Amino acid sequence: MGAVGLKSSRWTPERLRQFKGFENFSDEEAERAIETIERLARILLSIHMRNYQENEKSENSSKLREGSKENQEW
Repeated sequence: MGAVGLKSSRWTPERLRQFKGFENFSDEEAERAIETIERLARILLSIHMRNYQENEKSENSSKLREGSKENQEW
């Protein structure tokens, strides 16, 4: 699942170790941390997409109601 225009690649233990708090992680610890971060990212994206879709539905519904009010005024 990649975003349009963004290059997606899986992090490596070496890249993770560049961040404060992860410097001394073994390869195994780093792999587990990367997997956990990926799961969290998927959960957050899923929640965001659901909220976005609900907001879109709500906005479209509001526009329809406003349109019908305008038609009633004529």
